[in-house]
Amino acid sequence: MKILSLAPLAGPGLKILESLGEVTVDPWIDQVPIKLHAAHELIPRLEGVEILIVEADFLSAEVLDGSSLRFLGVCRGDPNNVDVAAATRNGIVVIRTPGRNAVAVAELTIGFMYSLLRSIVAADDDIRAGRWVVDGRIPQQRYKGHELAGSTVGLVGLGAVARVVAKILQATGSRVLAYDPFVPAEDVRALGIEPIADLGDLMEASDIISVHAPLNAATRGMIGEAEFARVRPGSYYVNTARYGIAQEEPLLAALRDGRFAGAALDHFEHEYLAPDHPLVSMPNVVLTPHIGGATIETIQNHTSQIAEGIRDVLAGGMPDSVVNPEAAQQA
Repeated sequence: MKILSLAPLAGPGLKILESLGEVTVDPWIDQVPIKLHAAHELIPRLEGVEILIVEADFLSAEVLDGSSLRFLGVCRGDPNNVDVAAATRNGIVVIRTPGRNAVAVAELTIGFMYSLLRSIVAADDDIRAGRWVVDGRIPQQRYKGHELAGSTVGLVGLGAVARVVAKILQATGSRVLAYDPFVPAEDVRALGIEPIADLGDLMEASDIISVHAPLNAATRGMIGEAEFARVRPGSYYVNTARYGIAQEEPLLAALRDGRFAGAALDHFEHEYLAPDHPLVSMPNVVLTPHIGGATIETIQNHTSQIAEGIRDVLAGGMPDSVVNPEAAQQA
């Protein structure tokens, strides 16, 4: 089979793909500037291609209708960049990659927590600027932090990333709470996590609030003024999910008035934060540009998930990664 990947590939899964056919790897992320295809650019590239792997490119009905594709691997947990109905109509098996970056994002989350609790970024800035004594105070006076061990961390959402975060926190001796109305309380308890039925209650009980919910119509702005009003004074806010889950103005207010001692964020609206945005000038805020999942291991994971999924479907199986089983039955 002819295989085209517009996503980066690595690891053992690549050998599986190579055993299935001729592989061309042309990742969007390796181009400078990055390269995303419009429909009219993608259609000619798919001539004769039976397996297409994408991460950021959008696959519309215009692209999928009449194509030679049999499989479409999507390097996302939710293949929201693919017209799945069109793929199914054309008999194209769509394979997603749930949890491919769960460990990567979880580790950044924990890194954020340590950065905030121990003022690592601010202390680094002092060293680079030659500030040892500031207003007569030595660093040990300015940066008296907190330990993660023994703290109470509230998880907003309990998907793949949050579950890895919980395991790491439990190993440190932290108490872990979770709010997720879609996960039964008994399932939460089975993970050694305390279920919290009300989001406000979780905000009030937590030393650190860590956001892991998906962004959709139901969750956009779900953390608002009422929830921020209940935070424990001196607590911390961490978001390695999507910025829009919290309402911006109440978040900024909580940072300004000291309800939050600090915050760390890995995502912003439209993937960009203007240099004059209020968050940029806040010394108690750590900001990173959506790099939570940017690891070599994430690439290896999605490569293996897609390759193994295609191999299993061809062998008559039906892995959980298949989005449209009705199309897989025809493969």
